[in-house]
Amino acid sequence: LQVGDQVPIITQQAVGTTTPDAPIVNSVEMKDTGVILTVTPRINNAGRVMLDIQQEVSNVTKTTSSGIDSPTIQQRKIQTRVLVNDGESLALGGLIQERNNIDRGQVPILGDIPIIGNAFKNKTDSVGRTELIIFIRPRVVRDIAEAREVTEEFRGKISLQTPIQK
Repeated sequence: LQVGDQVPIITQQAVGTTTPDAPIVNSVEMKDTGVILTVTPRINNAGRVMLDIQQEVSNVTKTTSSGIDSPTIQQRKIQTRVLVNDGESLALGGLIQERNNIDRGQVPILGDIPIIGNAFKNKTDSVGRTELIIFIRPRVVRDIAEAREVTEEFRGKISLQTPIQK
C-alpha cells in the first residue's frame, strides 16, 4: 500500500566528450514517497498469523549538499515481525516526527531601515508533530462462505454516506 507520489531522482549525470558543447545526459529513477506499508502474512498450523511488516514515511526536500539538481528523500522506516491470533487487532506506532519552522520576511528596503525597519518585518514560528499509528486485524479466510462474509463486512465499513449522483 502506498499513498504519496513518485518522484524523479537523478541517479547519474554524464557529459559527452565528442564536442565542446555536448549536452549533459541524466539517468533518472522514479522513487515512491509518502506512506508505504508492506505486509506479508503467513498462517501457521494453529491458525495464528505471522505478519512481516514494513512501514515507511518519506518526504521530499530540496537538496542542499550536492551540485546535482535532484531532491533529497527523508525516510523514517520500521520493520517488524509479529504473531497474532485470527481476528485480533494489532497497533503499530513509533514513526514520530517533530518540526520547528521559523519563517522571516520583510518589505524590501523598508525592512533594512534602522529603528523603524522592524515595523516592516515579520517572523512566524511554527511547531508540528506527526505520529503514524497503524491498526491491523488479520482474518484467516478458510472457505468461500467466509470470504463472502468478510467481503460484505468490509463493504459495509467503506460504503459511501451519500450516494454518488449520475
